[in-house]
This record gives sequence, C-alpha cells and structure tokens, in this order.
Amino acid sequence: MHRSRTAPTAASILLPLLLSACGAQDPTQSGADSVQPAAPASTALAAGQDKFLGSAHSAPQAEGFAEYWNKVTPENGGKWGEVEAERDVMNWDELDAAWRVAKDNGLPFQMHVMVWGNQQPEWIRTLPPDEQRAEIEEWFAAVAARYPGIDIVEVVNEPLNDPPSKDDEDGGNYARALGGDGETGWDWILESFRLARQHFPGSKLMLNEYSVTNSEDATQRYLEIVRLLQAEDLIDVIGVQGHAFATTEETPMDVHRANLDALGATGLPVHVTEFDIDGVDDAVQLASYQRVFPVFWEHPAVGGMTLWGFRRGLWRDEQGAYLIREDGSERPALGWLRRYVRGEAER
Repeated sequence: MHRSRTAPTAASILLPLLLSACGAQDPTQSGADSVQPAAPASTALAAGQDKFLGSAHSAPQAEGFAEYWNKVTPENGGKWGEVEAERDVMNWDELDAAWRVAKDNGLPFQMHVMVWGNQQPEWIRTLPPDEQRAEIEEWFAAVAARYPGIDIVEVVNEPLNDPPSKDDEDGGNYARALGGDGETGWDWILESFRLARQHFPGSKLMLNEYSVTNSEDATQRYLEIVRLLQAEDLIDVIGVQGHAFATTEETPMDVHRANLDALGATGLPVHVTEFDIDGVDDAVQLASYQRVFPVFWEHPAVGGMTLWGFRRGLWRDEQGAYLIREDGSERPALGWLRRYVRGEAER
C-alpha cells in the first residue's frame, strides 16, 4: 500500500529549503536551544526571494559558488557511472564536494541522478536482470546512507529521450530489470520511484526531462508519466530542463508559458533544472536572457531555477553560455539577472 500524501505546493517545498538557504531559523523551533548566532547576509542573487536560483556544481564551477547561488545540484558527480565506474568501487569525491558546499552554506541539495540512460556503469549492461536489479538497489541504498536528508532526489532523468534501455557502452540496458514497459508503458519508471520512496522517505522526488515546454506533444507525453506517478503518490516535483537549444526564437515564448500552465495544472511545483543561454556575443546573450528567463521565473507554478553552470568550463562553453569570464569579470547578462531577480530591473 502507498501512504496518502497531500499534494505539495511550490511553497510547501520551498519554505524549508529557503529558510535554510537564507540562514533563517525553522519557525517550529523554540526555546534556548534554538538560539544561534546570526548567519552573515547572503549575497546569492535570489537570497530572500520566494524562489531559489541555483547552479550545477563541478570543479570548474566551484569558485564563489555560494556568492551567487542558493541551491546546489552536482553536474556529473552524482551520475552512477561516475561514482561506480568499477563494480563495487565507489568514487564519491565530486559528489562529496557538492554536498559540502550545500551543508557548509545551508543550501538545499538536489541529487542528480539515480536512473538515466547515459553515463551509467559500463559493467551493468551485460548482467542478467536479477543482478542488475540487485545492483540498482545497492546504488540507491549507498546514496541514501552517505547523504542523509537530501532535499530533492532526481529519480529518473530524460525518460522520453534517454531511457536506460540501450545496449551501448554507458546506456545502462537495465530498464527491463525494473519492469520494462509493462502494462502502463512506463513500469520501469514507476518501480524506480517506488524504490526512491523506500530509500529516501524524507526527500522530495523529481522526474526530469529536456525539450518539454517547447512542444505541446512532448508536454502531453510527459504528463502521461507524471499522472501515473501521481496515481501512486510517487512524485513531488516536475523537473523541466531549460537548455538553450529548446528556447530558441523558433518557438514563441507563449508556447513555453502554455505548456508550463499544463504542467502546473497537476498541482505539483515545477523546477527548471538545467537552464542556460548561449551567446558568445555579450549583447546576444543579454537579449536572450531578457526574452527567455522571465517567462520561467515569473510563472506561478515554477518554484525555482537551476543554471547548468556559470563559469568557463560548463557544458555549453563553446556556445558562450557562461556568465563569468576567465578573468572573473561578470558578463552583462549576469548583472541584469541579479537586478531582475531582486526586482531592480524592469519586469
């Protein structure tokens, strides 16, 4: 049986996360034991706002992270193939580094990612399904034990575009071990979330996908999975990636807004998980930020956004998606973003 849970709102997820991120005390605490020294004022762009603005964390993105962002998501360090490239030999270094940034600065932490069809251990694809299933459960248990109290667990990433059913080097090839398509067509996703509820009972559980809001068809296919998960009370947050290739001028921003409306109609909060804006030219990047960012940030269903890096060395480096130059100077888009989020620029 699945326990009954009240559908979370953006506020119900964000309040405890943002209280922590802003250094505020939990209002449920009282008495002398709750008195702590005041935390220094945060310089993060979204400090004091009712939505978070985070970034992916990696070695190139580590410098000054908490000066700008108030949510942490490991870029590659939490992917199974990075942690357990060799069977039963765990390398937690990158994930530990991201976790420490979150803990040292009181920031919410999102685990990226438990189940995916990319950057998976090469050794798992040739195992029989029963062994694959045992290894998947070991993976979930290991993460839960090492990082107790994860705020948000990204359970499945890119189910529409990159499921773990491919028999290639790092595709996983283990969807069948989780039930395959089954009766619903998405049984492997349901089973992944059941495992996540078991191993991460206090965490918010997220589904994540790219190129959703730029397509009504993709949004409806995604909602099919979301509703199946809702029927078993298995999902708390809808993740939509916001990569630059999905927010080009070819698709009017009204399309994105309408599809956010459809996702928000589920009653679940939407998090924009992997946002970037290209632009080797400063003026081009700034104009694109001004065109795209407000549509996501201002949408009432959106509880917060995560940039997929902000310094040189991010995944769309050649496309100019970084906001801070190699010499440490800020590009104009970052200055505008700070003013906009703080209500100091025209909305």
